[in-house]
Amino acid sequence: MILMMEAKVVKRMNERSEEMATKINNLILYGIYKVLGAGAKGLGNSIGEELLNTMMEEYGLNFEGSNDPQELLNRFTEVMINTFGFAERGEIDVNGNKVTLKLDNPMDLYALQLLEKKGMKPVLYPMANAIAVAIKKFSGKNVLIKEIRVSDKHVEVDMLILG
Repeated sequence: MILMMEAKVVKRMNERSEEMATKINNLILYGIYKVLGAGAKGLGNSIGEELLNTMMEEYGLNFEGSNDPQELLNRFTEVMINTFGFAERGEIDVNGNKVTLKLDNPMDLYALQLLEKKGMKPVLYPMANAIAVAIKKFSGKNVLIKEIRVSDKHVEVDMLILG
């Protein structure tokens, strides 16, 4: 005797949930941090360079005609927020050789909060690494990422321009 059973058909939604995709990416980022720990910091320049190149080649980020660090970083923020949709709001302040990146509700906030909840201090921040590469590329000066602060809805990254 053969039993015929009706198979349940599950259809994929036409539109992928951005929220779920973001959460999955956050868990991947968290996993990388968990495995590499402080060693993740060594990936910063490579990640920053790839991110900056992508922003320039695919999303129209252009630094030509600008020697002013604040203008350069304002252009970066505009692409990061308006084109990537990386955060609800972003701001980069330059005060002498100090640079502070402030983001409201960035896409990777969940991963950073998970790290802190587990007692791990973030040592890598891709957008800040891309900023550091941009500054190096257009001014010749190295940038040190000093501190990454995470709160309920914000991420702030302090950087220092060297030389």
